[in-house]
This record gives sequence, structure tokens and C-alpha cells, in this order.
Amino acid sequence: MIASARGKRALRPLLRLGYAAVFGLTAFAAVAQSVPPLALTASDVGRVVDPLMEEWVGKHKGPGAVVVVVKRDGPIFAKGYGWSDIGAKKPFTVDTTLVRPGSISKLLTGIAVMQLVDVGRLDLDRDVNGYIDFTIATPEGGVPVTLRRLLTHRAGFEEHIKGLFARGGEPEPLGRWLAKGQPRRLFPDGDVEAYSNYGIALAGYIVERVSGEPFAAYMQRHILDPLGMSHSTFYQPLPAALAPLMAKGYRSSDRPLGFFETIVAPAGGLSATGGDIGRFIRALINGGELDGMRILSRARLDEMMAPASATAAGFLGLVFIGAKVGDRDAIGHDGETMTFFSDLRIFPAHGIGVFVSRDGIGDITGVRQIPQPAAAIARRFIPRPGPDVADTGATAFPDNAALAGIYQSSRRSESTLMRLSALLSELVVKVDGAGNATLFSAAWPFGKAGALKRIERNLYVTPGNAHIAFVNDGPEPYFAQPAVRLQRVPLGVDARWIIPALVASMAVVASTLIAWPVAALWRRRQKKQWSEEPGDRRIYRAVRLILLVDAAVIVAAAVFFVMRFVDLTVLGEALDPVLLMLCAFAWLGVLGAIIAPWAAVSFWRRRVGSRWSRVHHSLIAASSVLIAWFFLTFHLAGTTLNY
Repeated sequence: MIASARGKRALRPLLRLGYAAVFGLTAFAAVAQSVPPLALTASDVGRVVDPLMEEWVGKHKGPGAVVVVVKRDGPIFAKGYGWSDIGAKKPFTVDTTLVRPGSISKLLTGIAVMQLVDVGRLDLDRDVNGYIDFTIATPEGGVPVTLRRLLTHRAGFEEHIKGLFARGGEPEPLGRWLAKGQPRRLFPDGDVEAYSNYGIALAGYIVERVSGEPFAAYMQRHILDPLGMSHSTFYQPLPAALAPLMAKGYRSSDRPLGFFETIVAPAGGLSATGGDIGRFIRALINGGELDGMRILSRARLDEMMAPASATAAGFLGLVFIGAKVGDRDAIGHDGETMTFFSDLRIFPAHGIGVFVSRDGIGDITGVRQIPQPAAAIARRFIPRPGPDVADTGATAFPDNAALAGIYQSSRRSESTLMRLSALLSELVVKVDGAGNATLFSAAWPFGKAGALKRIERNLYVTPGNAHIAFVNDGPEPYFAQPAVRLQRVPLGVDARWIIPALVASMAVVASTLIAWPVAALWRRRQKKQWSEEPGDRRIYRAVRLILLVDAAVIVAAAVFFVMRFVDLTVLGEALDPVLLMLCAFAWLGVLGAIIAPWAAVSFWRRRVGSRWSRVHHSLIAASSVLIAWFFLTFHLAGTTLNY
């Protein structure tokens, strides 16, 4: 979840090609394999990391950041960059600046679940309805939701965003948010990975229910305190002792967010310093133990980190995600809130862990300007047999033709107005005669296409250097990354025809509404009427009022989606009256679409108005029908406020 300027939002389909795009990013693609690895010392790490972060803070005006590198026996490198409060000139530090690491919180939530599994109070394969006080329905032919499916993002829930973020104050009780916001199960067979904040929040609620402790209290007592993470908490708002330490939170380099955002805790509610996250990583590297305190048995932690499902692009364990970082094997998670962008990576074979958190987005114009210290450290400090991916030349493969098509993420909604977000995020893969594949946004096909570089059979590198696997062994081919799939888009919701058709229809609507008062003034001056029949004039006005309603709904929907990018905290119950009005007007537009075709047919049959006027009303009829279909298909004319 990221808020940025319009130009940066245009990069979003490529930046977020699957959930794990940051896994492969690196500023050291040109480093030759022949260069021997450096010794992992603070000074050498500084020589690698400092230029990356100083360029981001300086040239790209990033507000602040922290980088922590640890090994089994202690920290190797820990440094803050820039400011935690620009106005007050307060430095960003390792031990006294709190960040919001977002979805990295899910790792701790998963550990909490496994703690209770380890003592026999939870069963990963039991229907979760046995643990909660509301019902998760199992669709006919589907499978029950289990904790294993929740922790591997295979419960099949639609994307759900309402109330996920809130503006200050006490967060809504977890159980109430889950019960009233339950999303539809889009993939009820449990066989499709679809990253879900709701699913992990449900797992956290089960921890709360079974332990008898509020979620934040459980996490404090069973994970944070035992690990000595004294500047970390899941409590929201922050405890008084920690509140002054929170980094300001910047939308851009000079615009602070200005409030503390609350997040549904198990999915992303952790607040912590970089130093504390370093301690957490060391516990993971040491098999669940740190300084004599064990938070989880080694066997359970190994189970979490083992592949539950894998492709050539990486694997998903129980919450943990495995993939290549700097072309080296790594495991971890990343996190993204409205202002903080974080990355936690462990290189298990070498006992090295890296945590990075950036406050704000700075002034970046492309993915290669985002600093990626973990990838740089992997390339410079960890040996890798064989050539680096970055050194492998692009090669044409004629059998790439199967890739061509239009794709949408499995992390989407189909039954709420958020279906429109899926439409705008569709991606197109094209293949030329030589077998070279390129990728671009279906919603904005005029941008520069990025090359998909093939490095192994069915394994590709995206324009952002993320690994992505093409799977073509079932009824429908798809691209895969851990926790998400890119699936073929049905013709009925293909943005390549919907968006041009909608633009053409809106052009008819806009030109008609603009011409309406102009034509009325001209007729008044000429002392003429559009028709001598009062009934025809009423129909004429009714058709234009329908178009006015259509235009109002389109504009309001556009504002809604801009708000979603700018401030996710507005997407809560306070917005319901506005969305009810939007929905009511959309239904008026749908019902009005019956009138416009009837009017066009009536005018042609009775030869009312000029030939051009009748042709115009035919165009209006076609446009109003298309817009009505759009309102119904993408649930602007909907039946629910749960999204």
C-alpha cells in the first residue's frame, strides 16, 4: 500500500508485479562474479550500503531510513540515515526511532500461531470455525478454512481493504472487524495463493481467542519481551513512553502524514526500532532462541520456513517467503504501509540477516532508483556458484508465444466495487516474432514496455529484476510468485476493450452535456423548440439527465480511487453515506439505460428531430447501455458496502 504522486502511481503495476517485486531489485547488477566476496565487517558493509542510502536521502530526497545487518552472534552494521522529523531536524537512528514495518508483522503473528500449535492448543489443519465466534462459510464444493491455509494465503479470500487502516485513536476490536468485513472466498478450493491481510488477521484473532489474551498483550508477553525488544509494540496508539520515538511518517520528502495510522494488528500493526528488528532476526537465525530465551522450538520454526508450495520463482512457507535476493537464496518478508517501506531478509546458509525500512518514497521516477541494501549485500558478501542473473544475456525463445496475453492478480476482488482496482491493474504480455516478451499496463498501453528476460525454462526476470515463473501445466497458464498468481483475464473484463469503450462512451456523454445548454440558448435565440411535442421534449431532457447522472458517478468513482491511493484511512464506515449515494446514483444510471435506447428507437420510428439528432440519440443509447453494464459489472451499482 503506497501513496504517491500520479506519475509514481503509473509505475504501480510494474512495481507490484506480484507481491514480491522487491526480492530481486539491486543496484549492483553490473558487479562481476569474478570479484571475490568482501569480509562481512562494519566498515565493508558501510562502503557498500552508505552510497545507496546517501543517494536516496540526498539526490532522491528520501526523508529517512534505517539499515541493520546481523549475524548469529550479534549485529554487524546498524545505521540511520536522514531525519525522523525533518522540521525538528531529528536524526533517524537505529535504537531510538520507531518505524512501522507493515506486513513484516505477519512473521510474528505466524510465530504466535505456531507457539500455540507447539503446545497442542491449535491444530493447523482443523476448520477455524472451531476457534472463532462467527462463521466462515465453506462454499459448495470448497474446502474449509484452516490455519495452514491462512498462513499460506490459500484460504481464497478476496482482497479486503475497508477499515484495514484507520486515522488515530483506538483501532476497532479485531473480532468485530473480521466478523462484519468477511470477504467472499474467491478461490474456495484452497489451491490458489492469494495474499490476504484478512486471512492473517483471522489467524491473529484465533491466537487472541485461544490464549484468552488481547492480541497486542499476547505478542508483548510471548515474543517481544522475551526477545528484549524493549522499543517494540503491537499496541495502537503507541504507549506514552514510545510515542515520542515514532518517525514522522512522510508522504513525500517534505509532506508529513500528520497522524498516527492504526492498522489491523496481526496483518501489519507492529511498531519497532531497527535495533529491535535486528534482535528478532537473530532469534530466527538461531532457530527461535536469543540470549537463552526461546520463543519457538527449532522444529516448528523450520516447519514455517520450509516450502509449502514452490515454483521456479521461489516458495511460500508458513508466512515466510523464500526467493532470490541479489541472486542468492533468501527467506523473509517485506512490509508496506502508507509511508514506511520495509524489507526483512535472511540468508539461511550464511547466517546473515538484513532489515531495511524507508520512511517515505522520496523523489524517485523508476524502480531502479529504490535502494536495495539486502541485494547489494548479497552480491558483495555472499558467494554464489555460477553466473549472476544480471550477467545472463537476453535470449529469444520461440516457445515464448504461450506467454502472450492479459493477466490479473489473484490478490483481487470480484464481488465489490474494488473490482475496478483489478481492472486498472491488468498487465499485458506481448511476444514478438523472435520470441522476445515485453510487459506493460493494460490500463495505460502508451507507456514504455519492459522486457521479460528469460533465464531458465519458464523462469523470467521482470523489468524490476523480480523473478517470476510461467506455469503452463494446467487448464489455464499463469505467472507465479510466492503468495500471488497472475491469471489470464476473461474477455468480459479485459481492459483492452473496456477502457477504450468507456472512454468513447464518456466522450459522447461529455460532448452531449456540453452541447445541451449551448443548443438550448441557440434555439431560444431562434425562437424554436427541439420538438413541437411536449412529450418528446420531456424524453429529450430525461435522456440528458441520465447522462448527467452517469457522468456524476464516473467522476465520484474516480475521486474514490484517487482517495484510496492518497489516504487509505478514509476507507472506513465514515465513508459509507457517500458510497451509498454513489451506489444509488449508479442504479439510477442503470435504470436510465432502459430509457435511452427506447427514446432512440421511438425517435427513429416517428422521425422526430433531424437525422443527425436521431444518430446522436443512437450514440447516446449505446453509451448509456455500455456505462450501465460497467456500473453493474464493477459493482458501482452494487449491493454491499463491504469492500
